[in-house]
Amino acid sequence: MVRILHTSDWHLGATLEGFSRDEEHRRFLEWLVNEIRAGGDDILVVAGDVFDQAQPSAEAQRAYYRFLTSLRSTGLRQVVIVGGNHDSPSRLEAPRDLLETLRIHVVGGLAGDPDAWDRCLCRVQGDDGRALAVVAAVPYVHECHLGIQTALADEGVIRTSFQERVAALYRALADRAEQMGDGAPLMATGHLACVGIRPGDAPVEIHRIGSLDGLPPEVFDARFRHVALGHLHRLFRVKESPAWYSGTPVPLGLAEAASPRQVLRVEIPDGAGEAVVTKVPVPLSRQVLEVAGTLDEVAGRLRQMEWDGDLPPYILARVRVDHYALGIETDVMAAAAARGPSGPVLVRVTQDRALSAMPGDSEPVQRSLRDLAPEEVFVDLCRDRGVGDDPDLMQAFRSLLAQEVEG
Repeated sequence: MVRILHTSDWHLGATLEGFSRDEEHRRFLEWLVNEIRAGGDDILVVAGDVFDQAQPSAEAQRAYYRFLTSLRSTGLRQVVIVGGNHDSPSRLEAPRDLLETLRIHVVGGLAGDPDAWDRCLCRVQGDDGRALAVVAAVPYVHECHLGIQTALADEGVIRTSFQERVAALYRALADRAEQMGDGAPLMATGHLACVGIRPGDAPVEIHRIGSLDGLPPEVFDARFRHVALGHLHRLFRVKESPAWYSGTPVPLGLAEAASPRQVLRVEIPDGAGEAVVTKVPVPLSRQVLEVAGTLDEVAGRLRQMEWDGDLPPYILARVRVDHYALGIETDVMAAAAARGPSGPVLVRVTQDRALSAMPGDSEPVQRSLRDLAPEEVFVDLCRDRGVGDDPDLMQAFRSLLAQEVEG
C-alpha cells in the first residue's frame, strides 16, 4: 500500500483586505509536518497555487523553503509540487535541481511540446528499488499550450477541443507512466476546473473559454488510481471518479471560513482495489467572521464577542443604515478596540443602505470596483459606450485577458 497526503491552494503571502495571513500559514505548515510524521505518509502532493502571487514576498518564500527543509525528518519518500495559475512556473522551477536531491519533484508549468511531458513523471522508489508509485505531476496548463486558439472561435468547438486535448495529455502520461512503473499504482495531479462548480466557488474561470462549466472526469485516464486536484477552494470528489479537490487549508475569505478546512490522506492498495480517501481536519487558528446589523447591534456584538482559535478573529462588519453616513467606521473601530490588543481585528466596514425604507429615492447603489470581475468591468464599459451584446467581441476580450494572465 502507498500512502499519500494531498493538499493544494496554500496561497502563501495572501492577505485579507491588506491584513497578513502569514501566521495562519506558518501554523498550518508546522501542523502539516507533524501530521505527515505521525501518519507515516510516503508521498506529499501539493496540487498548485503554492503562492498567492507570481512574485511572492520574501516572507512567503521563507515559509515555503523552511517547510521543505523540515520535511527531511518526516520519513517521506517523495514530495511532488506543481504550479497553479497563481504561481510563476519559472520561479517554482528555479531550484529544481537542488530540490531533486531532497526528493522534491517540482513542475511549475508545461508547454505544448509532448516531448517535454516526460518531466511530469515522477517514479517513487521503494526500499527494494522497485517503483512504489508513479505520479504524473500535471501543473496548470494554459489552453494555448495545448494548441487551442480562442479568439473569434466558436465556443462549442473550443470546449470540445479543450476536453479532447486535456484527455490526450493525461492518456499520453498514463502510457508513459505505465512503462516505467513496474506495475506500481499510477496517480496524477491537476490544477483546473472540473464539473461540480457551484455559485461561490472561487476562482472558476481558470480557462477563458466563455461559459465552460468545468471539465468532466472522463478527461482523466482510467489507469490513474487517484487524481489530486487544486484550484477550487473547497473539498469535494468529482462525481464518482478518483479525482478529488482538497480545498484551501487556510480560509482565504468569508465564504471559505464557513466550512472546515481539510487535507486528504489517500491509501492506494496493491492490486486493483479502489483508493481509500480520508479527510484530515486542519486545526483552526483564526476565524474570519461577518458581523451585520445596525450600528448599535454591530458595536454590541464586537464588545461581547467570543471566538474559536488561538488568534483573534478577522471581522468584516456590515452596518445597516438608512443613509450613508460619515463616522460610522470610526464608531465600529472603537467598539472593536475596546477589547484591547487581543480583541477582534476589524478588517473592513461597509454600509448597507435599507432601500425599502427610502421610497422614491432613485440614487443607485454603487458597487466597489474590487468586487467586480474584469469581464463585468468590460461589459459595463461596453454598455456605457453604447455597444450591444457582441459574442465575438466578448470572445476576443477573453482571449486577450487570458494572454495577460498568462504573461
